[in-house]
Amino acid sequence: MKEKKKKEENKYIKFIKDLYQSKRGRAVLFFIFYFIFFFVLISLIRTNYNSNRTVDTPNDNKVNTEYKLDGIESGNYHFTREENINGVVTNFTGDKSDDKIEGVMTSNNTFYNYFIYGNINLIKTTDKYEVTSELYHFNNITDDNNISKFLEKAYLISKTEYESGNTSYNYEITTNTIDSIINNTNLDIADIPNKITLETNEEDEVVKITYDLTSYSTYLNNMPTTTTITVSYSNFGEIEDIEIPES
Repeated sequence: MKEKKKKEENKYIKFIKDLYQSKRGRAVLFFIFYFIFFFVLISLIRTNYNSNRTVDTPNDNKVNTEYKLDGIESGNYHFTREENINGVVTNFTGDKSDDKIEGVMTSNNTFYNYFIYGNINLIKTTDKYEVTSELYHFNNITDDNNISKFLEKAYLISKTEYESGNTSYNYEITTNTIDSIINNTNLDIADIPNKITLETNEEDEVVKITYDLTSYSTYLNNMPTTTTITVSYSNFGEIEDIEIPES
């Protein structure tokens, strides 16, 4: 049995060697090799596509959106926030509970402790907190209670489901729409839409929101202004009461 198998193998090897001896035979071998190579490559691409599936939304915008904003809207969580304005990055990290925020701001490699209570912004410069101007850019858009207002008026472009169980939702919203929600205006600007991307965990809780507000900030500043704000959320409902610092 083994000898028969060996004879068969030798037969195939001899056949391949004979093919390789001629120009036409080498062309056939190369064709077979590239056919197998591209077949494997296409199979891998299709496998990856099925693992991370993106669904483009139809014109009626009726794609199943199962994400939950409850954890964010409850106002009790740990967070990180990155603001990138024209390449200048400011980072915030901290906790929020009962409309009070306590955290650390990093700007130009300098760390500051800060505290926000409602509309009051405090920053610790030396050994005490002092009132300062609003620390967050576009807080009227990223505020917990305003997120859903903008998503309701935004257009869902795509939904991507990952093999890990996470999902991302990609929205676009015009500057006209943003300004109408904030200022009750009726602008008529032909602009590139702003973008809002939600990322959820396996429980469909929104745990990260990225805002690309370049178009809106350009309109406000009347000059090109790139603006990206990314907020990540965790530890929903686990933050204990935060005490108001002495100023």
